[in-house]
Amino acid sequence: MTLCKSCLLWALLFISFLPAFSQEDSLSDNYYRINKRYIGSYFSDFPRVLSAPARYTRKDWTTVAIVVAGTGTVLTLDRSIKKWVQANRNSFFDQTSRIIEPFGNEYSPYIVGAMYLTGVLTKDRRMEHVSLVSAKSLFFSTLLTAGSKQLVRRRRPSYTDDPFQINSMFQGGREWTSFPSGHANTVFTVATAIALQYKEKKWVPYVAYGIAGLTGVSRIYDNRHWATDVLMGAAMGHFITRTVYHIEEAKARKKERKTLSF
Repeated sequence: MTLCKSCLLWALLFISFLPAFSQEDSLSDNYYRINKRYIGSYFSDFPRVLSAPARYTRKDWTTVAIVVAGTGTVLTLDRSIKKWVQANRNSFFDQTSRIIEPFGNEYSPYIVGAMYLTGVLTKDRRMEHVSLVSAKSLFFSTLLTAGSKQLVRRRRPSYTDDPFQINSMFQGGREWTSFPSGHANTVFTVATAIALQYKEKKWVPYVAYGIAGLTGVSRIYDNRHWATDVLMGAAMGHFITRTVYHIEEAKARKKERKTLSF
């Protein structure tokens, strides 16, 4: 527990090193605060997230094809991956997993909250905006992940060696909630939000995605998810967040065109 708390403190320290917002940033007028506009964006943006595939470009569909093909390939290896990982457990990896795993559920909301408070207290509008967009992305991705778990009732690997055991929709308890991984979804949502907003600092995406990747691996190591659960959970968190950012960019461009027209 002490090590886990220390790890959270390091994550919060990481936030403090994120580059500060420049007051000359022309996009500052589009940054969110907690107000009517921000709350309303949940209702206006969610349908646009759901309908995003209708606006995909050829490049987007190529990415989808790669993800689907990769998931299909890993699906054939799920059982072998589980057996290999469980056969190579040791005390060092046990401890490492205990430190990393909370980033997928416990720490991520704290990190978003800490970013918001840091942004408000230091008047860093960029960080405040990132935290609010992260919160919105996390809400959307969690909602879609929870819905997917109810529709695809896949049995967790801790209960079976058969990765193809699927129950009827909405049937069964927690043991039938393996697909997709909620931990991977949560941590990749937050990591993607940070990586996209602070991509000008080369080290930020590496740290953010590195922690997210290790969290996903910990779920396989702890025998809580199949590898494909983690892969799809990560993909959902990543691409839903990217979609939210594209929506925000479209809003900013539209507002800028209106301003120029006057």
